Amino acid sequence: MLLKLFQLQNRPINSLLNNYKKTLLLLPIFLGIQACGGGGGSDNTTPTAPKSYAFSLTSTLTNKCGEKLPFVDVELFIKNNDWSVVTKLQPNDDGLFSFLSDNELINYTLVAKTQQEGKVEGLDFVSFHQVKATTPAIYQAEHISKVVDANCECITRNVEVSHTPISDITQVTSSATFTSTEAVDSQRTNFINVEACRAIDGAWPLHSFSLVGTGNNSNVLGAAGFIDDFSQTAVNSDNQAVWQLSAFAAIEQIGLNKNHQPFTTQQLFLGQAHFATRVLEDDNSVDLFNSHLYVSETVYQSNAEVILSETDSAFGQIKISSQHQVISSAFNTSFALAAATKKPDVDDIYFSEIKSDWSYDYSNVANYPLAIITVNYQAYHPENNTPMPAKWTSYGRITGQLPVTTALPGYEGIINDETLVLGTSTDLVQSEDTDKYENYLLYYQNENNNSFANNVKNYHISIKK
Repeated sequence: MLLKLFQLQNRPINSLLNNYKKTLLLLPIFLGIQACGGGGGSDNTTPTAPKSYAFSLTSTLTNKCGEKLPFVDVELFIKNNDWSVVTKLQPNDDGLFSFLSDNELINYTLVAKTQQEGKVEGLDFVSFHQVKATTPAIYQAEHISKVVDANCECITRNVEVSHTPISDITQVTSSATFTSTEAVDSQRTNFINVEACRAIDGAWPLHSFSLVGTGNNSNVLGAAGFIDDFSQTAVNSDNQAVWQLSAFAAIEQIGLNKNHQPFTTQQLFLGQAHFATRVLEDDNSVDLFNSHLYVSETVYQSNAEVILSETDSAFGQIKISSQHQVISSAFNTSFALAAATKKPDVDDIYFSEIKSDWSYDYSNVANYPLAIITVNYQAYHPENNTPMPAKWTSYGRITGQLPVTTALPGYEGIINDETLVLGTSTDLVQSEDTDKYENYLLYYQNENNNSFANNVKNYHISIKK
């Protein structure tokens, strides 16, 4: 800088004057450009308001009659891209979280109390990586002791099904829960302790009941029917109140390709799953109830799984499998399943895709945009130090960093580096509907992308200690 000043001070005076004149000549031109809109004056500039993105998440619990109830035993942590905590949120009385984000994409971790029937209360951690803040999310809680059925009407009775003569019943199904079946004679079968529930003063659900077996000539026979009003009862020969159903004979045997995979299939209509059945690898056909009143509304959901390896190792019990799900209004399309028969390109000896620092890399498995990684813990209750289950599920790209290493305020004593890991599971997901990562997150956040699940493949890799 001193050298430049010295050179300027020692330049000839004529040279300095000439440069000064040039500057005076250029100045009006520059000002003219500004006046024509080239730059704009500062007095006319309107400050641009920073963008904000409204994020919302609803926490719900479902009761026996299908009502969605608010679930508030949950907290939400908004996080940075490195999983550091930005803020902690509490739900309102309706189980709703609301947050204005400066960023279009956010990370978050939800922590909810959870309890399965017959188990102690535990914690469910769920994390999503780089989701659109403007996408409404839903968390479906599972907590048996928090379910409120006060607005439900539930009735439990036997269903007496009259049907075509079947001498040997091999399969029974119902969309309702029941404990067992018993044959009265070849034309009557009881479904024992069937439970039907509805919201008080609401409509009863439509439930199906089906039987498959053989006739006197060893030919396959089937009968099925529906009940949609459980307020109507009859009295059987034992003077007991029962629901009665006259089932129709409507079974159809659908031929299968010789090399088909074993699979399960069921029909979906009117909010219920009906006629679930398992098809074995050696079966030449599948028994299908395909001429009922609701067939025009039916879609067929079929799932196949191929066990690629099951081993015991120093890490624990190892299972690698592949699955394929197809949902279609055409049953033949639904039955055309092709779960992968070769192992994915992963380290099946040391499982080094998940590192000791909980970073992970499954990029060798091409065309599977989403990794769902679950870590199961044996944690301890912070107050009485009794064992409690904890599970942390993360939804992210096929390479990334799991959030389990970042301590959550209030949970440092429950999940930390010393918490016992019982096992991990990884699901790598591929949908034929889309290859965009954001569409995968959209489905798993709120399942409003119905076509996503129509043709989905995944690899499952689990380690249990």
